[in-house]
Amino acid sequence: MPKVTVVIPNFNHGRFLEKRIASVLSQTYQDFDVVYLDDASTDNSAQVAAKYLGDLRYKKFAMK
Repeated sequence: MPKVTVVIPNFNHGRFLEKRIASVLSQTYQDFDVVYLDDASTDNSAQVAAKYLGDLRYKKFAMK
């Protein structure tokens, strides 16, 4: 179990999302996982978030 969980909340901020997720995943401290929360965005957030699903530290949760 990771020592740190990073929560990334999002609603229609797809244009900033890739940079936000990449910034977290590129940290030198690596004992963490990422929980992505989206409140039913209507922009391209889902497509951006899907790019990171292959990273085992990254977990996606949708909220409505």
